[in-house]
Amino acid sequence: MKRLFGIVALLVAFSAVSFAQGVQTGTIRGTVKDEQGLALPGATITATSPTLQGERTVVTDAGGSYLFRAIPPGTYHLKFEMSGMSPIQKTADVPLGGVAQIDTTMSISQMQETVTVAGETPTVLTTPVVGANIKHEQVEALATRRDLEGIANLSPGVTESTAPNVLQLNINGAFAYDNLFMINGIDVNDNLFGSPQNVFIEDAIQETQVLTSGISAEYGRFSGGVINAITKSGGNRFSGSFRVNLADPTWSTLTPFEKAHDTTRTSVLNKTYEATGGGPIVIDKLWFFSAGRFAKQTTSNSFPATGIKYDTLSDNKRAEVKFTSTPFANQTFQGNFTTNPTTEALPAIGGFEIDPATLVTRKTPNNVFGANWRGVLGSKLFAEAAYSQRHFSFLNAGGSSTTMNDSPIFTLTQNSGGWEYNAPYFDATDPEDRNNRQLTANLAYSLTKAGRHDLKAGWEWYRSARTGGNSQSATSFVFVSDFVEDASGNPVFDANSRIIPTFVPGGTQVQHWIATRGAELNTDNNSLFLQDHWVATSALSFDLGVRFEKVKSKSTGGIIGVDTNTIVPRLAVAFDPSRNGKTVFHATYGWYSGRYNDTQVGANSAVGNPALTIGVYNGPEGEGRDFAPGFDPANYETVFGSFPTANVFITPGLSSPVTKEFTVSAGTRLGQKGSTQVTYVMRHMNNFIEDFIDIANDATHVVQNGTDFGTFTNIQYRNTNVPKRDYQGMVFQADYRLKPNWQIAGNYTLQLENDGTFAGEAQNQPGISSPFGDFPVDGVPSIYTRGYPDGHLYDFQRSKLRAWTIYTMNLRRAGRLSLSGLLRVDSGLTYSLLASSVPLSDIQTNLLNAAGYPDAPSSQNVYFGDRGSQPYPGFALFDTSINYELPVYKTARPWVKFDVYNLSNNLKLIRYNTTVNPDPNSPLDAMGLPTGFIKGSQFGQATSTAAYPVPFQGQRGGRTFRVAFGFRF
Repeated sequence: MKRLFGIVALLVAFSAVSFAQGVQTGTIRGTVKDEQGLALPGATITATSPTLQGERTVVTDAGGSYLFRAIPPGTYHLKFEMSGMSPIQKTADVPLGGVAQIDTTMSISQMQETVTVAGETPTVLTTPVVGANIKHEQVEALATRRDLEGIANLSPGVTESTAPNVLQLNINGAFAYDNLFMINGIDVNDNLFGSPQNVFIEDAIQETQVLTSGISAEYGRFSGGVINAITKSGGNRFSGSFRVNLADPTWSTLTPFEKAHDTTRTSVLNKTYEATGGGPIVIDKLWFFSAGRFAKQTTSNSFPATGIKYDTLSDNKRAEVKFTSTPFANQTFQGNFTTNPTTEALPAIGGFEIDPATLVTRKTPNNVFGANWRGVLGSKLFAEAAYSQRHFSFLNAGGSSTTMNDSPIFTLTQNSGGWEYNAPYFDATDPEDRNNRQLTANLAYSLTKAGRHDLKAGWEWYRSARTGGNSQSATSFVFVSDFVEDASGNPVFDANSRIIPTFVPGGTQVQHWIATRGAELNTDNNSLFLQDHWVATSALSFDLGVRFEKVKSKSTGGIIGVDTNTIVPRLAVAFDPSRNGKTVFHATYGWYSGRYNDTQVGANSAVGNPALTIGVYNGPEGEGRDFAPGFDPANYETVFGSFPTANVFITPGLSSPVTKEFTVSAGTRLGQKGSTQVTYVMRHMNNFIEDFIDIANDATHVVQNGTDFGTFTNIQYRNTNVPKRDYQGMVFQADYRLKPNWQIAGNYTLQLENDGTFAGEAQNQPGISSPFGDFPVDGVPSIYTRGYPDGHLYDFQRSKLRAWTIYTMNLRRAGRLSLSGLLRVDSGLTYSLLASSVPLSDIQTNLLNAAGYPDAPSSQNVYFGDRGSQPYPGFALFDTSINYELPVYKTARPWVKFDVYNLSNNLKLIRYNTTVNPDPNSPLDAMGLPTGFIKGSQFGQATSTAAYPVPFQGQRGGRTFRVAFGFRF
């Protein structure tokens, strides 16, 4: 036992010379026995692979066990040798971040003959992790998106349709902004939304690993899941590809919404070019890989509400270069750089805008760099080390006019306040940077004590850096006002084809955003982890891990946001009753400490967090863009203010929410052809970050830059366990090969519970708090007594099915043909009966005054019934793909691919307008608010193309065709 503790101490002490987060490799492990089942110590195993420079050799220990650590994913040739025994050759398919368990029985040699044994297909049973590994070849065979989100959406426990923002994913009931995306070990998450930045070329992605539950202590900064991808690395022979993807906006059928508005699409043949190439510079010593992508595209869209057609334009050029070198045996170095600059014309926010005046042309330079080393330091000791950095900017990403009637306007009640018009949101003169840097290290050691231990310890330093004031408007003002509508609830336009705003005393509002341009926020996360894979017996093994995180944020002016630390355990047990890997049971228990979102940790700084005052219009009543009184801030009475550096405070010790997870699973092999597994997942979240707007926090008289804004209640951010967010689900997975050339696979996720009172995010609003704790009065925790009900959360989706089949025909000299089908079945989402921008009642106002509040909310959201009480319809789509390639010379093969999405042209209405308003004639509750509601004029109607199933994210319409062709060598 003393020796074990000594090894653990050694691992922690040495962890500064090696790295962890972002696993880019896999593992082969197993045991070697004789025909009597006795261990064979001293057997030599040699591994070679097209993805490995040189060869790796290990020797079995006293228990007959062997282990190849941190080897590149791919197909391996294993040779087992021992004096007096017949040599054996096996193949092993090593998954990214996974384990190939290859056990071998050797027999006494009768003659010099090598026995070749077919390798076993890797299954989900070898580790306690729930998820999937998806290879490039599988993605190519299907009609599916080829980016990280599209690939990940093939996995169980993952939903894309529920996420509040594009490119986000919800995993097992967690926040959509709180997943971890990595490419080649580099964190590519956006600092705010947690969505992956597209610093990759699709044809270069070799394999993607999706982890949704039972995740080891090696990974941190997430509460949802991990999406880990690697790109190709070259090899000892030259290989590459060239590809042309063709698309046209008219290759997708029009939605009923477009037809109702007589919308047409621009017919333009969009071409995306991709190329990859790699090979040896020095055989087994130095490889190169490079890739490029060029796309200049036009996409036709139509604005919600108005149905006006507009085209988005995108000019994107991507490039990647990677070098892999093994100058000395078992010492591998790798470096890669990827750039992804984009210029695009589009709505400034995306998803809210309803008229062409909101369009902007912006630039987003984006690049990543990473370097790593992996080395064998001894027969039992292995180390890794890596550094990475990512840079991303928004340039010219907003409006530029400072004329007051060119301010952006959000609707007050129409579409529950979810439409924006009149001018672009954001400010072109306030650029923003979202960057990160990462330094990680790990050391691994094998130990035989009370079984076999595979120990791994590591350290990680990660910095999230954000610069910019996040100005919301070029005028510094955003108005909140409904527009004039016709009898059908549609917008009315003036003589200049502009939407007509209305200005109503006591209703219309103005938001005054006061940004500090150039402000900077750095959030540093220092982590240590220890992970032990302990094989106690041939039937019982454990994965025991713990992770320690120390986080500190600091912004311009020396302002400290968070300064805290967290310890989270990760535990798992596996039971193999037959001791042959055929049927395995797993159970896991772990805590996940979520990402420290810049929105939360920077709440008391000016970085991306402008000061805000809200005013209510005093009059006179009027309408139109030329109605000067409505655009005059002097006609608005300030009722609320938030000044991050004045009346906003962060409680010492504030830490990110913690998700506690328990899983239990059972899986079995289906002969040598596949496997199946069922898993139960339960998650409970606590330690929520809430803002408490409470007179008990005192109040602050705010004077900034010579302007006296008045006195406002202090806002304090602190942790609380009162809100609720709970998840329970069942995951079913299966993969089976009917024949070597015919695969059937799929997964089904059933949500038993995804409920709570805390949403934590919304469209374009990651990391937000709930109304709980805001303006408590007279023993009530919030004046918003109907603002945070329990019920189905926004990402509740009762079930999701992904099932596919791939059939490949070898036509010999005539080439190869593959056919595939992908079935997507999603149950309906839910919505709440929710009235927005409801004025405070006289009772609420009197309670606030009696409590001594110097300010008050400008309005409130009021629920009628439980959260998520109303269901939308579900839908099913079928996609198919035909691939054909023809060998022409040596390895050169031209090919063509034809995809059809939503083959049956399913245009079922699955979302619609859900606007409701309080019924003034209904009974009142204790706060004086109506208990009944009136449906809006467009309730139940489609108000955008998003009201129907989409062929894939980013494409609106019904049946959609895509064509690609190229060659590989």
